[in-house]
Amino acid sequence: MSGPLGEFLVCVSMASATPALDRLRDPARWPSWQGAPSDIRFSAPAPGVSVWTRGEVRESLEGSRGGIGLAIEPGGAGDPAGAALQRWRGEARWSNAGLRGRYAYVLWDADARRVHACVDPFRTYPIYHATVGDCLLVASDLRLILATGLLEARVSVGALYHYLNFSYIPAPYCAIEGVAKLPAGHALEGRPGATRVFKHWDAVYPADLRGSDEERAAELRQRMIEAVSGFRPAGETSWGTFLSGGTDSSSIASILSRSAAPQKVTSFSIGFAEEGYDELGYSRLAAQCFGLDARERKVGEADALEAIPRLVEAFDEPFGNSSAIPTYYCADLAAQHGVRLLVAGDGGDEIYGGNERYRKDQIFEWFHRAPGIVRGAGRVVAGALKGVDTRLANRIKNFVYRGSLPNPDRFYSDDSFASDHFDALLSDGFRAQVGREDSLDVQREIYRAAQADCNLHRLMYLDLKMTIADNDVVKVVRSSRLSGTQVVFPYLDPTLIEFTGRLPGSDKVRGLEKRYLFKRATEDILPVEIRQKKKQGFGLPVSVWMRRPGPFRDMVHDILFSPRATGRGYFQPGHVEHLMKRHERGAWDHASELYILLMLELWHRHYIDGQHG
Repeated sequence: MSGPLGEFLVCVSMASATPALDRLRDPARWPSWQGAPSDIRFSAPAPGVSVWTRGEVRESLEGSRGGIGLAIEPGGAGDPAGAALQRWRGEARWSNAGLRGRYAYVLWDADARRVHACVDPFRTYPIYHATVGDCLLVASDLRLILATGLLEARVSVGALYHYLNFSYIPAPYCAIEGVAKLPAGHALEGRPGATRVFKHWDAVYPADLRGSDEERAAELRQRMIEAVSGFRPAGETSWGTFLSGGTDSSSIASILSRSAAPQKVTSFSIGFAEEGYDELGYSRLAAQCFGLDARERKVGEADALEAIPRLVEAFDEPFGNSSAIPTYYCADLAAQHGVRLLVAGDGGDEIYGGNERYRKDQIFEWFHRAPGIVRGAGRVVAGALKGVDTRLANRIKNFVYRGSLPNPDRFYSDDSFASDHFDALLSDGFRAQVGREDSLDVQREIYRAAQADCNLHRLMYLDLKMTIADNDVVKVVRSSRLSGTQVVFPYLDPTLIEFTGRLPGSDKVRGLEKRYLFKRATEDILPVEIRQKKKQGFGLPVSVWMRRPGPFRDMVHDILFSPRATGRGYFQPGHVEHLMKRHERGAWDHASELYILLMLELWHRHYIDGQHG
């Protein structure tokens, strides 16, 4: 298994010739990452088809029927990606049968002017697409579509509204008008001006496994070991693991250390000086238990300030998850030690039931279903606190409000910044272009589409489709690419997910106990201290940095309240200032919202003001 880093753009035209697109010859218009090659390859394999590639891109360019793509297969999987390309060349037929790792492909039939593109079940390699005139552009990166010069970089206000609620822009939406992202587990086919997008893989939750808890735990343990061991790079020495000290990264490190013995597995961890954020104690415990070659570093305010401009450039679209910063430094630490492929634990919360929001939702559901007298008493208390702006009062009011909602509205209310502040935050012009419930409707549609037997499984499905595919994977892949490092995700193996979908919801969250079956399946894989620890991950102390005087808070003030930012016309500056003051005095934690606004402004300066590309 190798870790290809590469990018591509394919242009298919209904005319016999495609536009020149000579600006793509400039390496500065391609993604910047450590060790990125300057050699840009161009080919015109057939009339009406032009292909631009850089790096480790698979290419099959002979004749009128060909294709390109990126792929990382599990160890011992053979070459299913290569076989898929050959099947297309020989039979003009695409199939994702046998594909288990990361992949993204663009295939064409020049004679029929037909295009087929697909991404893996979690869009770990993204695909952007746009139709401009009689040309269909399909690319690995948004900036490459902008670099063609065929499309003006106009902001999609609807997509920005989703960003303001979720901290990312979910597929198929894109920050630039006229461009779309291929959703996870989907494919595109057709020709310029006449394409259709369809689903080729989905998670389902029949919850039909029976037997005792012990029997299901034993089978889950075996499935986990098979999935993780299958992703251990065969014959590679330059690989390692992310290690936060949490249950997912630690279980992966434990399984890999057994399968790699006597070779030591190298792990990489990030810590912070701020109390409550540093988990190096747990990662050190895991390293000692599993005999890891552990490497670690701490990240501070100055590091965050240095990383932010790089991350703005790396993501193509606004991305407001601050944990991208420690992820970047963790991957950079790995690169400094010669590691080019990292194994990550993303997906564990969403398939084993480890997300704290699932446990909280159980509590909200109890209140939601409580007798009317109980709910009424809650509303009376919340009403009495209406004018009180303290942290405790606000928590009580928030609980009563959220507990009164059904799902998925209740689940969405955890990520509803712009919806909650719709009238106070957004300008008249912004509000005229969006509806308050536009982002909620995105989640409602996914929630309804889940083939699931219970509310918990519908929430887990929603998280796989959005939190994982549009947030976590994007964060890890893009942050790691900056240092020339690739990542694989064993817990996102479709075979494993299909198995966990057969486990009942009570195996994930039982009462208020998260990861019920996982904890029993990992009794001989994880020490009890890690099995029972509170979820944290690579969280960043931006809340602390924004509250106390210092360079980070100064930077946030300077950018958000600059004439350049307030002149955008998106927001009402007085409300942004109100959020900052509430945060600084501790009435409520608005760090995530303020960081979302910060990254939007910095993205705007780089990609729109500068007309990147």
